[in-house]
Amino acid sequence: MENELIKKAILELKSPTLIATQQYLEIHSIELENELPRVEHVDFKSFKKSNVVYFSIKNESFFFSIYFSKENNEITRVSIENGNQIYLTATSYSLTFDELSKLTNLNGFSGWNMNKGTKVHNGKYYNFSQITFEPLKSQAYNIEAAIKLFLSILEQDLEGVKKLTELSQAKISIHRKQYLNTNKDILIDIDIIKRLCSLNLGVEIDPTCFWR
Repeated sequence: MENELIKKAILELKSPTLIATQQYLEIHSIELENELPRVEHVDFKSFKKSNVVYFSIKNESFFFSIYFSKENNEITRVSIENGNQIYLTATSYSLTFDELSKLTNLNGFSGWNMNKGTKVHNGKYYNFSQITFEPLKSQAYNIEAAIKLFLSILEQDLEGVKKLTELSQAKISIHRKQYLNTNKDILIDIDIIKRLCSLNLGVEIDPTCFWR
């Protein structure tokens, strides 16, 4: 299924059938890998009626997306998807990096220890420790879908994340790399709000526009 969609998506890039594809490709160039358009992500889960193939755009932080009907695998539309980076950070002026990391069963933290390591500010080491958890390596996601997927990962250790929020300054950060300064709305629905509350987490949103 995935290979079939990728082949159809690449064919649309090479021989566009939609006017929108032609218009986007007049402005942007798709990044190549081994002489083929670089597939950033294939999403089968985020939408009830659509599967999406995302391609990297050369020298840009947003993506070209081709939507397929789940019913017949035919192209329904194309679009530009904002780059959406989402991660959890926790900082502490008393706990070390290892102590923060061990508060949860989650794995794959990056960060630093207070007063040592490689992180410096104005020639001095930071006086606090920080851990960062970023399991979604691709930024080619619909933002609401990315938030819900990220929360599902955190909820695998609900008590550990809550303990982290109690013993450190923890938050979810969303860095949105926008294609247009007019498509910046983010829907935080009731379900997301309830899940955030159960994790005892707030959200910081940082939108950046790369094209006007």
